[in-house]
Amino acid sequence: MGLYVTHGAFDGTYSSFNNLRRFLLKSIGGSWPPHDNQKFKDGYWYFGKGYSTITHKGLTEFFGHSDCDGVITPEMCKVVAEELEAILPYAEELANVEMPHDCMLPNRYIETLKQFINGCRLAFELNEPLEFR
Repeated sequence: MGLYVTHGAFDGTYSSFNNLRRFLLKSIGGSWPPHDNQKFKDGYWYFGKGYSTITHKGLTEFFGHSDCDGVITPEMCKVVAEELEAILPYAEELANVEMPHDCMLPNRYIETLKQFINGCRLAFELNEPLEFR
């Protein structure tokens, strides 16, 4: 059993999706549990400097969304896609130096990120919610 996100955004294991989110947060100076830094509480994710839940609502939706159910509205899909695309260069930079993690190589993170962006864009264009199943 795994996570399926409509519009071709994602189809894989729950752990792969969370590893993608861990990798992306790391690329912008954030942290995903479990944390290396003991000052962070387990069970919570943290943005890096320059990012916040107020200024980056699309990234907040992506990182804070359930990994097993729910939807992202078409309007929010546009914001999510734009904000994920804005951090793509940071993710690509990290992928150039990062070692493989679990079952996804760093370049696979980049491919998966682009796939998720495209799925969000398609959901927006079709005015359909992006569904997590």
